[in-house]
Amino acid sequence: GRADTALRAASPLPTTSASALPVRSSVARADWRTYGPLQVNWTAWQPMGGSMVAPSLNAKGQTFYTAINCGARKLNATTVSGEWQAWSDPSAEYEQQLLSDYCRSRS
Repeated sequence: GRADTALRAASPLPTTSASALPVRSSVARADWRTYGPLQVNWTAWQPMGGSMVAPSLNAKGQTFYTAINCGARKLNATTVSGEWQAWSDPSAEYEQQLLSDYCRSRS
């Protein structure tokens, strides 16, 4: 579909592990925002492959990365071991809110 084309045009995330991303040590300035079972470090968004990526925590407190592509309106996330999954449309209400909040803050 059109969104898939837009995502490819935006050169989605490389297949390399997210562990290659620098982890900022400015924990004191972290702004953790809660979306459903997730917490996202709002001050640590970084560009990666045409998308934006931020460190996140799941409900168990495990670290992973969340990716947002505003042009395609898609989300992605790593597994806890750092492997990227497939891009998807936001389905849960908290995913829609996360995408909306982030993309609105960048426009």
